[in-house]
Amino acid sequence: MDVLNSNSNNTDKVDVIVRNLKLSFFKGSQYNFKDGDVKQITWDQQNKFLNQTIYSSHFKKYPCNQDFCRLFFKNLITQIEKYHEVHDGMYEFLCSSMKENKHNTFSYQHYYIKNDHNIITIKQTRNMVLNGTTGLKTWEAAFMLADWALFNKQMFFKKHVLELGAGVGFTGITIAKYCAIESMTMSDHHPEVLQVICDNIEINFQSAKKCTTSHSTVYEINDKTIGAIMLDWNEPEEEKDLTPDIIIGADIIFDPSILKPLINILNSFYQKNNEVEIYILSAIRNIDTFNGFLEELKLSNFQFEKKEVLKRGFVDWDENTNRCLLKIYRS
Repeated sequence: MDVLNSNSNNTDKVDVIVRNLKLSFFKGSQYNFKDGDVKQITWDQQNKFLNQTIYSSHFKKYPCNQDFCRLFFKNLITQIEKYHEVHDGMYEFLCSSMKENKHNTFSYQHYYIKNDHNIITIKQTRNMVLNGTTGLKTWEAAFMLADWALFNKQMFFKKHVLELGAGVGFTGITIAKYCAIESMTMSDHHPEVLQVICDNIEINFQSAKKCTTSHSTVYEINDKTIGAIMLDWNEPEEEKDLTPDIIIGADIIFDPSILKPLINILNSFYQKNNEVEIYILSAIRNIDTFNGFLEELKLSNFQFEKKEVLKRGFVDWDENTNRCLLKIYRS
């Protein structure tokens, strides 16, 4: 019995290593090998990894960034060949990625939500800034806010939700997919960002019915709607048709010049619905900018409460990130 239990535990450990390797690859991050991990990645385990990643139909349709793939497999092969024969598929994929030499602006990353059955696929760039916007990649606070929302699904039940500065749409799409909302409207002021949001909605809700107007694109999915809308914080009148129950934002407090426009747009929505709930989550990189936002809130008669985001549960994110979730309101 002890031998059987030992074999079972070892199999479980190996499965976890292969799964974590897959998760790292799909989300576009290098795998942090721990002592003993590589010894477990035999030819059979390599084959399992390949079948679940580069041989999968999903990866072939939505490939990850080529430069990243090349570095990931080069590092993986270097580690594995210390202990095991390397699967031919590893070499073949590395060679093909080096020969093709494609440099597409956009690629795809795949994020597992809690388990291997729930996945969000996001079209994005690995560039921090592209075409004058930072909104074409997923930032760390987006993962945190989505995770927090999934811990608090009851808050979003049958609610109309607006996301400010939605970027490529990870947070809004995750909430729309796994929470029983009434509607999700993702907003930005950059046309290319809005187009990528729409692309990502269509990837993750392939049966959605699309309706386009002059300033927005709306998708109907079963009993909910998901939309992308142009919203300039300097032009509050643009939001005249929106009356959200909940406003969310991730990593939107990063530039002192946008603090007052952000306060103005929050004030505009509050005047329309004084029961609106506002949640903004920040990965704090510049404490002066963050504190400046808190001061602007006070000057505009807003109050705030700092909510705890202690640990990850549904979405993977870096728990070492300096972060703060604000609930903003007026009493």
